[in-house]
Amino acid sequence: MTRDERTAYIMLTGMAICFGGTWVAGAVAVDAAPPFTIAAIRFGVASVLLYAWAKLTNRPLSRVERSDWPIIAGLGLTAIAGYNWLFLTGLTLAPASDGAIIVPGLAPVFTAVIAGAVLHERLGLRGFIGLAVAAFGLFLVVNPVGGTTDHRLLGDLLFIAGAALWGVYSVIARVASRRFSAVSATLYGTAFGTLVLIPAAILEGGEASIATAPAGALLSIGYLTVFGTVLAFVFLNMGVARIGAARASAFALLVPIIGVLSSVALLGEKLGPLTLVGGAVVLIGLWLIEHRGQQPAQERTHREPAVRTG
Repeated sequence: MTRDERTAYIMLTGMAICFGGTWVAGAVAVDAAPPFTIAAIRFGVASVLLYAWAKLTNRPLSRVERSDWPIIAGLGLTAIAGYNWLFLTGLTLAPASDGAIIVPGLAPVFTAVIAGAVLHERLGLRGFIGLAVAAFGLFLVVNPVGGTTDHRLLGDLLFIAGAALWGVYSVIARVASRRFSAVSATLYGTAFGTLVLIPAAILEGGEASIATAPAGALLSIGYLTVFGTVLAFVFLNMGVARIGAARASAFALLVPIIGVLSSVALLGEKLGPLTLVGGAVVLIGLWLIEHRGQQPAQERTHREPAVRTG
């Protein structure tokens, strides 16, 4: 193993830990503040930090033309505003461990389906098998015919919708990669999403809840901002730069594992046998989709935004 590979593995493991921890942080935060307010603070501060990181590391930002605004709006409305409302609202209804399995497990499924329909990417036999396996695992996790409560089922449906929206974002991100660098696309999407979130946060009156929020909730929002957004992206960017997006995608498997384990350890959540089995099946499906065959070098280079699911 070379030094670059060893560094990349450390960075990508750190990325998975940062993203996996967002489920616990989000669950703690929504106990004290409403979703739009949390998301607005998270991405408003993250936009400033990402911009500072780009400048400090001399990473040039792509110039924005008038024709680029629909792409930037698509990035911000899907991954930042829409997904985070679904992610945080889902946490008020269903266990964090459900979301930690459903979203990272199904986001690549929706990405593969949407990319096949829109970008005409070939899924391949292994990809189709992966879709079927992941869908069966999802059924076991959600267990709609079992003892699932209405609130939990609604929360799981929001997580599924979030995974679908992340699939839309991932396809937009691939289109954006033809015009912007990964740093630029992330920063522009984050900043645009923040502009959408701020009026929504004001309408829900979240500033009062932030003023009275306990320290644990404020620390959780800080985690979502610094670790779950900025550091996770930096680690991902540095890891991909050393070993490529294709090999880095394998670390996406760690995100749901870390999310579930941290939810059990820190939130005291209990996992039923079907959840455990379903989670394992979803991971198998995810692995089959992520390793469904070699892709063109240019596409592999720009796939890193799809790894982020938190």
